[in-house]
Amino acid sequence: MLNAQNLPEIKVKHISKIEKHDILVNLGSVLEIEELEKHYTIIIDRLDEKQVIKFDKEIYMVIM
Repeated sequence: MLNAQNLPEIKVKHISKIEKHDILVNLGSVLEIEELEKHYTIIIDRLDEKQVIKFDKEIYMVIM
C-alpha cells in the first residue's frame, strides 16, 4: 500500500528551469532540452527509447 512517506517529492517548475536528469511526471527522464524561438524541445527517456516532445514556452511542468 502506498503512503505519503514512500512517494517522491513532487515539484512544479517553469519549463525554462527544467534541467537534464529531471524526471517529468508521466513522461520520463530529461536527456536534453533546447530552447528555440517559439518553443522548447525536450528529449526524454521513455520506455527505453528516446522521444522528442515540443512544449510552449509558457508551460509549467510537474517533476519529481
